[in-house]
Parts: sequence; structure tokens; C-alpha cells
Amino acid sequence: NLNLSDEQKKQIRQTIQDYRPRLLELRAAIERAETELEREFNQPTVDTHRATESIDRFASAHGDLTRTLSQMSLKLRTVLKPEQWDELQRKRPVRGQPSSLTRDRHSPLSSKPPP
Repeated sequence: NLNLSDEQKKQIRQTIQDYRPRLLELRAAIERAETELEREFNQPTVDTHRATESIDRFASAHGDLTRTLSQMSLKLRTVLKPEQWDELQRKRPVRGQPSSLTRDRHSPLSSKPPP
């Protein structure tokens, strides 16, 4: 329990609400780029130029999502007091282990299906 004040809860809800449409848009862009990349990889003869462009779009979409999630996290961080931040960090997974935000569910080479 982070013991958030009512104002903090309000700010957190508002931040998430503000970022939600952009995050949905970015996740959709990743899905489109992944589909395109899989299509290129599954061609009988791979056009390396087109496949490279698909890879670039896929990587760019992932970068955009990472950047936006980081910006949202920064904004949320500014709402928390130092002791709340410390408590939140203690509850996070150990660095190097996948978390729900960093697990790569979108890799076209992954055997895991997207959510």
C-alpha cells in the first residue's frame, strides 16, 4: 500500500486517462508492423529491401511505445513522494526479469501469441 492521497489518486487517474489513447494507438501500430514483418519473412523469396523497411517500422513502433511509456512513468513518478517511490520499487520485479510492461510479446520471431 502506497498510502496515496486523494489528490495523488486523481492525478494518477488523469495521467493514465491522458495517455491511454496514445498507448492504444501505439500498440495497434506495433501489431500492424508485426503483421507486415511476418508477411515479409514468410514470402517464398524474401525481398531484403522491403523486409528491412518492415524491420525499421517495427523497431520504430516499439521505440515510440517505449518512449511514451517512459514519459508516462516519469509523469506518474512526479506524483509520488520519495518514500512512495521507494516502496513501489521494492514491489517491482528484479531487474533483468520480465515484467508486464517490458515482456516482449510482440516479437515476430517469438513463439508467444500477442495478448
